[in-house]
Amino acid sequence: MTTRRRTLLACAGPQVFRRRSVASPYPSLPPSLVGSPHRKRREVDHMRAKVLVMACAALLLSACGGSVAGGSDGGGEAASGEPLRIGVLTGVTGAYVQLGEEQRNGAELAVELLGGMAGERPIELSVRDTQLKPDVALREAQSLVQEERVHFLTGCVSAATTLAINQVAKQAGVPYLGACQTEQLNRPPNFDPAVTYHLAPTPSQAIKAASPFLCEQLGKRVFLLLPDYAFGHEQEAAYADAIPAQPGCGVAGTAFFPLGTTDFNPFIPTIEGSGADVLVFGGVGRDQVSFLRQAAQFGLTERIRTFLTLEDLTFDEELGFDLIDGTYAMAAFYWNVDDPGVQEYVEAYRSEFGRPPGGYGVYLYNAVHIIAEQVAAGNEAPEAFRGALEGLEVSLGQGDMTIRECDHQALAPVYILEGLGADEAESRGGDPTFGLRAVAETVPGTEEFAPTCDEVSVEFKRSS
Repeated sequence: MTTRRRTLLACAGPQVFRRRSVASPYPSLPPSLVGSPHRKRREVDHMRAKVLVMACAALLLSACGGSVAGGSDGGGEAASGEPLRIGVLTGVTGAYVQLGEEQRNGAELAVELLGGMAGERPIELSVRDTQLKPDVALREAQSLVQEERVHFLTGCVSAATTLAINQVAKQAGVPYLGACQTEQLNRPPNFDPAVTYHLAPTPSQAIKAASPFLCEQLGKRVFLLLPDYAFGHEQEAAYADAIPAQPGCGVAGTAFFPLGTTDFNPFIPTIEGSGADVLVFGGVGRDQVSFLRQAAQFGLTERIRTFLTLEDLTFDEELGFDLIDGTYAMAAFYWNVDDPGVQEYVEAYRSEFGRPPGGYGVYLYNAVHIIAEQVAAGNEAPEAFRGALEGLEVSLGQGDMTIRECDHQALAPVYILEGLGADEAESRGGDPTFGLRAVAETVPGTEEFAPTCDEVSVEFKRSS
């Protein structure tokens, strides 16, 4: 596959964008952070840029299966000066509220750094809450394409909602840049090469990348405690394949818990009785916080090494140094990674929000940058956008990233993180307050841990 190196352009034009929301409570970015030193850009007016966040009133649609159309009416180029409308769908309420807030912040920050413009067009964001429910995600996605007439869709923090959003995108012919970890989005029957893209890793990619470390450094008998919905079952399949592939390593047992579980005590005797020497916990958000607190109370994390499938700084902060000290976790992004693209994003985020970013905001930061670049270059129509993104290589908030031609899957690094005590936060974690983890290992983002494009092609042919 021939890949094309494309660097992002910060777009020319006055820093003015359409806004229909209250004033931001956050401080202005310093002029040095508007635009990117790693991307070509023209000088822009130094007026303060603010992100449009449209009113998020629920628009109940009477027919979920009706025909929908997006802002480009199935493909032509918009007039110069017409706003570029991007619909953001994420969970800003519910069990994963921290991740949803990070995604909203990442999208808004990207618009801020782009000066609010994509070429000569002001950027408008419309943010909707999916409540982590597929029916709500479907309804809100339909509203965005029918009522707001968005040109692009992006976002998601739950695998349960991303397929609903993609369904609307396929019907409307509106490109959708998925942003949560799932195997299903870019596989049949869901994948539509005209509109579907996946910027987050699949569980199998990340788990295959992390399994050598897990089995070589933490333990050979692995117990899996996973959430009982799509993301958890995808993890089970990936671990069941990746762990036995490591010499002498095996799955000692598996259990599932409902999303939003507050009492994990019944699971602890099962874990201890399995003979496992390492526990994989696959929940996130409040589930992760509840489990680690209860596991520590029973001394489980002192007796069995603990590995988290998904780390986020917001979860670590809520848990604190004492509870995460000695645990390990996997992440597709970490704020203290030594990479120019990562640190550019982190510096801007800290300036705007007063803290380093967690892991999920970077997907939408990347998505908005990619969309803006392509629209500025005249590649807004779905076919032109597809032609530009297939094989695209960029260096953004996660560092170097490639979008594969065959399935539109992003390939980016995976990080194994070690939980620290407060006494090591500054020396190893880089910050006395936010240095809760240190990078133990970096696994480059290559095709080694993803299905080959030949395998993907066979899968698509079988489903057709």
